[in-house]
Amino acid sequence: MLRVIVIGGSGATGKELLKELIASPKVASITSLGRRNVDDLQSEKLNQVIVDFEKLDDYKESFKGQEAAFCCLGTTKKQAGTAEKFRHIELDYSSAFSRLAKEANIEQMHLLTSQGANPNSWFLYMKTKGEIEEAMKRDTFKNLYIYRPGFLNRGATDRFGEKALSYLMSGIPVNTVARSMVKLFERQNEQTPSGVNVLYNKEIYKESK
Repeated sequence: MLRVIVIGGSGATGKELLKELIASPKVASITSLGRRNVDDLQSEKLNQVIVDFEKLDDYKESFKGQEAAFCCLGTTKKQAGTAEKFRHIELDYSSAFSRLAKEANIEQMHLLTSQGANPNSWFLYMKTKGEIEEAMKRDTFKNLYIYRPGFLNRGATDRFGEKALSYLMSGIPVNTVARSMVKLFERQNEQTPSGVNVLYNKEIYKESK
């Protein structure tokens, strides 16, 4: 039975990920780090830990004994307030999570970023997502899975701007992304090749089956 740790579980994809992990017969325990509890999810498997992300090192005990880490952390410039705060939340928090996972000898990392992620991009969002990817590559996990979906279809919770964007980008439901993350995790074994694997919509759909 497997143990996992999750960051970003209160977001749309993160919440679906927690549901999939709870439903998995191969997962024994889930540690979810967040600024608030996900109140509508209840399970004996799920341990929700309220954390101060500015002091994530204070929670390094939570990383011990985990087989895999999942990073679904995400915000927007509007929610963060400024470009600097956006980068701090996205890049610094995700990088700290990755570092602590590596220090705890977690071999498998699953990272949700975005189609178009590129550390050299002129666009703040794509540049930051690309920098997160590079930070996690430097931590040299045995297996790093990077999910680069197009527009994330949240269903009824989509905001107006997101609905407009969906006509320009190839969309994918958040539960499909979450399911693919868990399915890939479940399929891991000693024969799985090491390295970095990047999945776009086509691969995400395939792995979700």
